[in-house]
Amino acid sequence: MEKEKYITVKKNTEKEIEKIKGSKFIGRLYGVKDKEEAESDLEKIRKMYYDATHNCFAYTVGIKDQTVTRSSDDGEPSGTAGRPILNVLEGSGLSNVLLVVTRYYGGTNLGTGGLIKAYTEAAKKVIEAAEKVTVEIRKNIRFSYIYDQTSTVMNLINKYEASVISESYTDKPEAVVSINAGFTPYFIDEIFERSSGSIQAELC
Repeated sequence: MEKEKYITVKKNTEKEIEKIKGSKFIGRLYGVKDKEEAESDLEKIRKMYYDATHNCFAYTVGIKDQTVTRSSDDGEPSGTAGRPILNVLEGSGLSNVLLVVTRYYGGTNLGTGGLIKAYTEAAKKVIEAAEKVTVEIRKNIRFSYIYDQTSTVMNLINKYEASVISESYTDKPEAVVSINAGFTPYFIDEIFERSSGSIQAELC
C-alpha cells in the first residue's frame, strides 16, 4: 500500500540564462492540472511572446502508467529543443508541469550541439529556480452504514488517513470521505470485510 503523489511547482517561474552568441533563452515553468491546461497555457505563452523566434516546449502530466508527455522543437532543427527540454523534465522528478523555452535569435547560428546545450541549460535553470510542492492524489468514497458500525467506520477512517467531506444522519448514516488514491482499494475491501459485506463503499 503506497500513497499516490507527485512533485510539481508551487507557482509559475521564469528564468533567463546568459545570452549565447547574441541569442536570448528564457525558461518558463508552469504547474498544470492536466493535458488540456498544459495546451491552454502553451497557447497563452505563444500569444504573449508572439515576437519570439521560437517557443519550444515540453510537458508531462499524470503519474506512473497514466503519464502523458509532449514536446516540440517549434521550428528549430529536429531533436535540438523539444526532446532536450523533455529529457530535463523527465529527469527532474516533476509532474504536471509545462516548460517553455523562448528564444530570441541573436544573429549567429549555434549548430545542433549548441542548441541542445542551450535549451538543456535553460530548462535546468528554471527548474532549479522554481519552488517545489508535493501534491497527494485523492479520491472520494461514499458509503452508508448502521449506527452500531460507527466505531468500525471511524477506526478505518483513521487507519487510512481519510478526511470526512460530508455526513448525513438519518435512519442510516451516509458519509463521503476523501482518501489517497493509492489507499482506495484497500479501504473499500476492508470496510466490506469488517462489516461482513453490509457496507459497500464506492468511488464518487
